[in-house]
Amino acid sequence: MIWSLPLKIIYSITISCLFVVPAIVGYALQIHVTQRSFWALGVYGTVVFCFILLQLSFASLNRFSLWRFRKRNPPPISSSSSATTTTTMTTTTSATITTNNNSKQEHQQHDDDNNNNLTTITTTTATTTENRRKATKVGLAVVGYREEPMLFAQCLESIQRLEYPDPIKIVVVVDGKDAQDHEMASIFEKTFPGNPVVVLPYLLADKEGEEGGIGGLETKQHNEKDNRIAPLSPSPSQQQQQRSQQERPQSSASHSSSTLQIKDGIILPTDTRAVCYLQPHRGKRHAMYTAFRVLMAAGCDAVMSTDSDTRFDPQALIELERALYWHPNIGASAGDVRIWNYKDGLLSFMSSLRYWMAFNIERAAQSFNRCVTCVSGPMGLYRTNVLAEILDDWIKQRFLGMECTYGDDRHLTNRVLMRGYRVVYTHYAYCETETPTQFLRWFKQQTRWSKSFYRELIWNAKSLHKHSPWMAAELFYQGVYPFVLLFSIFYILWAHAPLVLAVWLVSLMAIASIKTIYSLLVTRSIRFLAFPLYSIYYLTGLVPAKLWALVSLWDVGWGTSARSASERKLENVLCLQIKEALPIVLWVLIIVAGITYNLAVFFLSPSASLQGFNGHTPNLQPNVPDPNSIVFYPNNNY
Repeated sequence: MIWSLPLKIIYSITISCLFVVPAIVGYALQIHVTQRSFWALGVYGTVVFCFILLQLSFASLNRFSLWRFRKRNPPPISSSSSATTTTTMTTTTSATITTNNNSKQEHQQHDDDNNNNLTTITTTTATTTENRRKATKVGLAVVGYREEPMLFAQCLESIQRLEYPDPIKIVVVVDGKDAQDHEMASIFEKTFPGNPVVVLPYLLADKEGEEGGIGGLETKQHNEKDNRIAPLSPSPSQQQQQRSQQERPQSSASHSSSTLQIKDGIILPTDTRAVCYLQPHRGKRHAMYTAFRVLMAAGCDAVMSTDSDTRFDPQALIELERALYWHPNIGASAGDVRIWNYKDGLLSFMSSLRYWMAFNIERAAQSFNRCVTCVSGPMGLYRTNVLAEILDDWIKQRFLGMECTYGDDRHLTNRVLMRGYRVVYTHYAYCETETPTQFLRWFKQQTRWSKSFYRELIWNAKSLHKHSPWMAAELFYQGVYPFVLLFSIFYILWAHAPLVLAVWLVSLMAIASIKTIYSLLVTRSIRFLAFPLYSIYYLTGLVPAKLWALVSLWDVGWGTSARSASERKLENVLCLQIKEALPIVLWVLIIVAGITYNLAVFFLSPSASLQGFNGHTPNLQPNVPDPNSIVFYPNNNY
């Protein structure tokens, strides 16, 4: 039998419907699978439980499969090593990029205070290099916009501690070139003294196609003598812009001895030189595009992208690189993202638990099927031959006729999947990032992520037939579950049944407890016992965020936290806060009104509030199905 394209599509849709259709039909018709005492398990609940059990099984198999792969395949060796000699795996990037001792001493105490939960283990072990592959030529792309100075400094310092057999090429792209943006360039200069800071007068994405080559960069071999400069010829309009800029007084930051105003060329990074680029403000996607194009022109075979507030474990890069060789045809690999400020409040603590499950359960299950749907921004490794195929389509993405300014990492992953390449996840590579501690900022973050999820379903559908049916099943589940939950919320709040509301909340806790037990067994950390309480944040914040994301898909703004001091001051304006909090306020009013209504029914008419809990009290609406719970139903025959 020949698997043609239509057959593949039909197969994927059929497998997906096996999860979705029975769940929806059973939920709508209130079909019970079993009845025990007070509880009745419905078809939808059965499907949910089966899905979660499959997810946990796939996640466990992914961990086991990766453990076997690492055991059978030792780390790579330096490309300069002989295949029959002995080598060690302790080379760090800090040895290849020039730094002075005074800078290291100045930041030593800072590292001890702020990086105490990133374990740095450096061991020197001699191993034979027989039958060991050579390390991939890797570049590292850091992108940011007016990042907090302390977070950006910690990010760069953790990069210096990355361990890899060969030197890595490092590029920092600042999304802006105004006076405020030069603060990040100053931090770069302190961390990497003597390395150049380059001001780009235009965007490489805008330059593409005018001069040929890759994004305006000529793809030719360079050596140290030519100073790694690739020619660039600005367009007439750009030349006029440069002349006008030269006539105006330059800021003090741009007169730094290591700052170069680009005119005829662009300096590329080398094994011994990191480069920081400042370019016109256009968003994260254009900053990533510049970094990718520069590192591809510099001869890298893979590029790790990261955000400017990320801190790396020293082994993160090499573990991501090893994952690229786990299975054939892998185009990208993702790592575990953890929260470093989880002690700052209850919300950040709950987010840290949710992060662990999102990566070590959901992404791990996808990874077993080699179809991770999102390589997160803080840490991801892409093969450059894959990037060469997808960057043009990625940078030109449009939705509803407008340029896309969020969901950059998810769409980049989608482009990899659409080309038929596999995407995997490894828990051995991990980093740490910041999470919001204020509810409103967290709500804006979740809204932005939900927007990208629903928008990207259009592109997900184009690659479902190329990958495991699990990819389709999980996307359908993630898309449908919140709205079934939403239906339950509205029905229960206004169904004259406060005890049913209590049953429903217990049911949600039961679902959360399944993943809690798995997390306890894997991590042996009792802090996961608190995870069922995350259901409160899910109901009060995440559900309305998904609703608002669908309502405001037309809004292409970032909707994220402020970075600079002026932006933070603007963010604190009361009227702006009220405007941003309006969806939450409306949602909370609906919830409070429903709970108040149920309590009033309970105290004013106790007999009516107990309807459906025994065979002697009739339902008020006998002809209407009573989907009282997302998983369980109160047993009317009890």
